Amino acid sequence: MKCPKCGAEVKEGLAACSVCFAPLTGEEAERIAKAAKESPPVQPTASSPTRSSSGKGGGAVAAILVIILIAAIGAASWYYFIFLRSPQYAARQFLDALKSKDYEKIYQSCVWTGFLGFVKSGQDVQRVFDMAKRFGLDINIDAYSIKEVTSEENRATVKTTVTRGGKNDDWNVIMVKGEDGKWKCDLLGSVVSAMGGSLRLPSLPGLGMGR
Repeated sequence: MKCPKCGAEVKEGLAACSVCFAPLTGEEAERIAKAAKESPPVQPTASSPTRSSSGKGGGAVAAILVIILIAAIGAASWYYFIFLRSPQYAARQFLDALKSKDYEKIYQSCVWTGFLGFVKSGQDVQRVFDMAKRFGLDINIDAYSIKEVTSEENRATVKTTVTRGGKNDDWNVIMVKGEDGKWKCDLLGSVVSAMGGSLRLPSLPGLGMGR
């Protein structure tokens, strides 16, 4: 038989329910059974608050994820469309190549005009550097740090502190913007600027500059 109060299955002949201890015989048992028949079944509502709370929490998490995604897209756009196309980034490519003596990368990072127009490869760059070194002009560096960048249309000056032989010197790296929109180092202009500035590079015969 079933308990009229809790609905548990109980053995016949018991005076009280073994689960809720409600009486199974007598007037009290009849009253409980009658009340159970007259009371409408209770609909479960415990899950409703949980769904509401979960919905609010899920919305907040979704909003945070959207904000993070927008910030990430903005940062990526700045990096790829602005920084990678800036004279500062191009100057770093040149200075890194100069520091590591990567002549092929130096070739790709510079424009070759004037009497340096014959340079067509990294091997040509190495020949130019070797030839310049024989005249006492060595522009290799051990380290560098960029201090300031000033731009004017298609030309920029990257003010840099370079370390050479344990000493720090200032060097203005001249950058020019090509027709393709890419910035490259004007190596000849940068060297001439260095010879007339605080880098103290020796003058080349015929240029009449330097210290």
